[in-house]
Amino acid sequence: MKIQGIVSASLLFFASLTAFATSNAPTYPVLSQQFSEQYNGLFHLEAITLEPLDARGNQATYSVKGDMSATEDLYAIVGMAADYQLVEKTWTKGKPVKFSAMMTATGTPESGWTTSFLSMQTAAKNVGHPLEDAGNQDKYLIVNDFGFDARLAKINADYASLKARQQVSLTRQKALEQEIATLERQINASWGEDKNGKPLTRSDVQDALLQELYQFGKDNDPLKFENHYNATVYEPALEACQKKPDCDATPLRKARDIALSDQQRKYSVQFKIMSNKIKDEMAARDDTLQPLRLKQGELRTELMKLNTSSDEAQRRLERWDRDIAYLRRNGIIH
Repeated sequence: MKIQGIVSASLLFFASLTAFATSNAPTYPVLSQQFSEQYNGLFHLEAITLEPLDARGNQATYSVKGDMSATEDLYAIVGMAADYQLVEKTWTKGKPVKFSAMMTATGTPESGWTTSFLSMQTAAKNVGHPLEDAGNQDKYLIVNDFGFDARLAKINADYASLKARQQVSLTRQKALEQEIATLERQINASWGEDKNGKPLTRSDVQDALLQELYQFGKDNDPLKFENHYNATVYEPALEACQKKPDCDATPLRKARDIALSDQQRKYSVQFKIMSNKIKDEMAARDDTLQPLRLKQGELRTELMKLNTSSDEAQRRLERWDRDIAYLRRNGIIH
């Protein structure tokens, strides 16, 4: 407060207190300090005039009016638009604003005063709070700022550009889906058809090849061979030998062991040959399809990335359009 303001305020005090036999009004420094304290330091008393209304003992009631100012720029949140908070600047730091109120004062010049301001009415909105980063243009849009319309138009243009890019992305996604489907048909067709013309899958072809191996194993099972050998060769020979008093079954047992071992060896060799042949045939067919599978994998990776970014863009666009429509509908922006 300038000295001239203090003198003027003091003269106003004296002029307005003539109705009292003795002046018992708080001084300007007291009012200024307690006014600031009541409003947590957010407001400063610039000038004030008091009109006495009532006095009882050391308690007095006044009708007051004057000028006050905010010690910081104050803002009120009026809406959201996507990630932006729309705020209105309700008070400008240091700019005087007219006010009127009721004031109670308790005390005397000797004891000091305790004041309280009630029913405050100001020429500015009685809302607002400081924003430490009010200048952050990626976070706040100040609706009554001189550059608000230009900033909003720029952001709208950015979202329009995002929408155009998303349309390009959607077109590319459809093309990728068609390419992937075409490759899938080529891969599936490569396994041939059954006798009824039904397309075969990789599993169908492999199962058919394995069926030959399973049948070989079933027909040449070593245990099956052993049981057959015992029943048709070894046991009849042993029974004939045992009818002789000088029977020696050792050669019979050796012959049986040799026959079983030879069959086991031949079975293992042939089973391995057949198994490797199936593996080689499947590997050869897989190798033929590998370029198609690799291409399909690359396309699927690209499609997944585009789907993710497109979904995020769609959420951003829908949120922006919804928020802007709400703000316009409620007259917050035009």
